[in-house]
Amino acid sequence: MDESHIQLDQFLKDEITEHLQSLEKEVKRYFPELSQEQEALVRNPFCTDVSSIPDEIQDEYLDLRNDSSARDLFKVKSVTQFWCGMYQSYSKISMIALCVLVPFASTYLCEAGFSTLVNMKTKNRNRLDVGDDMRLALTNVRPRISKLAAEMQHQASH
Repeated sequence: MDESHIQLDQFLKDEITEHLQSLEKEVKRYFPELSQEQEALVRNPFCTDVSSIPDEIQDEYLDLRNDSSARDLFKVKSVTQFWCGMYQSYSKISMIALCVLVPFASTYLCEAGFSTLVNMKTKNRNRLDVGDDMRLALTNVRPRISKLAAEMQHQASH
């Protein structure tokens, strides 16, 4: 704005600044700063330098790194599936990885829920009880309509 020589009211500038600072604070709360070592560990635990791993979990990390079945699993599974699968065997290091991965999934699901609610509950339908409708809209389970229809009793003749 200064480069364009556009003048804004000081009150408006203060409001914009306050809003942007609040937004920055919320983004940092949802997505905390991650060290490069944490990111590297989550992305590929088999190429991470041992010295970057905290001392209290180095033994567990070395066991994971030398586990050939874990290495094979890492090649065929997604990062999230891999770390969930490793939780039983390598709980400490898996917990660190899952803490890095969880905010992205939970934020996405929350936003999807709000979007669905906004689409369902319009001004004309503001008294609608949307609990069951939202459950149906947000589930990954698809109803088997033909099976449900087959189980229904046909209308009796008069």
